[in-house]
Amino acid sequence: MHVQRLVFGICALAGYIYCDIAIELCDTVRLSCSARDGCQMALTNFFVGCNDVIYGKGNKCTTKCEHALISLLSTEDKAGLAFMNCNCSGNALCEERKARVEVCTRVVLKSMTHLENKDHSISCNLAQWICEADTACLTALDYYAQHCSKLLLADKCTSRCNNSLQILYRQKNAKKLPNCYCDGKEEYDCYKLKYNTEKYCFHKEPNIPYVDNRSRKPSHSSHKNSGRKGNDL
Repeated sequence: MHVQRLVFGICALAGYIYCDIAIELCDTVRLSCSARDGCQMALTNFFVGCNDVIYGKGNKCTTKCEHALISLLSTEDKAGLAFMNCNCSGNALCEERKARVEVCTRVVLKSMTHLENKDHSISCNLAQWICEADTACLTALDYYAQHCSKLLLADKCTSRCNNSLQILYRQKNAKKLPNCYCDGKEEYDCYKLKYNTEKYCFHKEPNIPYVDNRSRKPSHSSHKNSGRKGNDL
């Protein structure tokens, strides 16, 4: 059974994921996933975020692994789901990885139920990972990072930045980004970015406190090639 119990449990969530997916060899699925920028990002996050779980460094699901699995299950064309449900073809390491990741079943099921609740906020890091798992959303996020650096550096929202935000927020996998919450684990000034976005881009009175004056430029484009670094909203 292994990780298939996680997959089948998620499939039971009404209408959340289409699960009529033929079981393919893991090497084939991984190669197919790597051909898509979004799926490749989610796959990288999985192996990095779930490293401790995969190698048995604890018997609990870490937050990073939980988020990585949610991201993997958010990929376009269900490529991430196909990877989780793939056939190890007798590869012992592959089977062991599946067995150990099963510890995350309950928490991932609970979190994915929350994703369907439009009033439920999630952390900005998780919201970003979900967006990155879809190639179109990842592209929009890169475009945003290129044109919205002044939100942190100069308290200014340019027309290009505003346009990039509109494009980003129209993406299906970005629906949790606008109302995500900062948990202090971001590698950028999350509070300032959200505050300035509300004030200078949407011309609204910010409903979050402005905490500090860090002004680090979002570096999503560099993190694209190095795993989970330089998060953006």
